[in-house]
Amino acid sequence: EVETGLQEIKSEIININAKLDALTHGMENAESRVSDFEDRLYHVENLTAEIHSLREKCNDLENRSCRILGIPEGQEGQNTETFVESLLSKVLRDDIFPGRLEIERVHRAFRPRPGPGERPRIIIAKFLRYQDKVAVLRRARELGSLSPMKTNSNLSTDLQAKRIEFMEARRLCHSKQLLFSLLYSAKLRVPMDGGIKFFTDPGEVVWFLKQVLSEDRLRELH
Repeated sequence: EVETGLQEIKSEIININAKLDALTHGMENAESRVSDFEDRLYHVENLTAEIHSLREKCNDLENRSCRILGIPEGQEGQNTETFVESLLSKVLRDDIFPGRLEIERVHRAFRPRPGPGERPRIIIAKFLRYQDKVAVLRRARELGSLSPMKTNSNLSTDLQAKRIEFMEARRLCHSKQLLFSLLYSAKLRVPMDGGIKFFTDPGEVVWFLKQVLSEDRLRELH
């Protein structure tokens, strides 16, 4: 009986060891899969960060650029940047810019050069400072038909969406006769007693205008 009992115990131990081996093998496989998943997740996170960075750069490039129309082909010569800086300074006046106007990058639209009598390709200029772009567009609108060239703005889809979110806040500023300004990229500048307040959250500025600014304080601001 003792011998039989020992055999049974040995058999149980063998079964337990087999199960432990199976569990160990399963855990090793699971750990391998987890490690593989972590590696893939790491690469996905890196790719996501890289895509986000590239998207931000594309948005910045688009938002600081404007298109200049009506400049005859070849008039820019060999140095397009210098030509555009000089043209804008002469046509729109130097004094509209906070400092010296600087173009970071400029080129004609990427399409075949037009033939004689055809419309010239637009010039796309990226300004070093967003404020210069705003000044150019504002002055061009003021000149209207008196300007020998036409300009229009590039705004990325992301930035347009962000600025649209401030529509309610801008409407409230108009209704309260506040001299607000919507700055680059999507920041609302609102005067208040003692200084200026800046908002990047459309909901926050709406709450501020509705709740914080009483009629008495509005009179003080004006």
